[in-house]
Amino acid sequence: MPRLTDMVLLLWGRAQAPKVADEYRLALAGRDLLIRDLAMFCNAAAPIAAPSEFERGVEEGKRRVWLHVARMCGLKASDFVTIADGGFSHDR
Repeated sequence: MPRLTDMVLLLWGRAQAPKVADEYRLALAGRDLLIRDLAMFCNAAAPIAAPSEFERGVEEGKRRVWLHVARMCGLKASDFVTIADGGFSHDR
């Protein structure tokens, strides 16, 4: 499976990929509540547990969306726990 950065380069090319990341950062700058909600909905800091393989796949898909958004915004894995705890500030 390709890494997220490779997928972005493949989709947008070297010239556009940085612009796409800038758009994510601009769209989510100062939107801490939105980022926290997205992180929680997408299982950023929680184990994935579901009664069926299909439902686990859905939850893993949500996590991949979070990882894409987080990477595009320049977040680090250490930010995830802070976000889930409600202490995240995007403007630090």
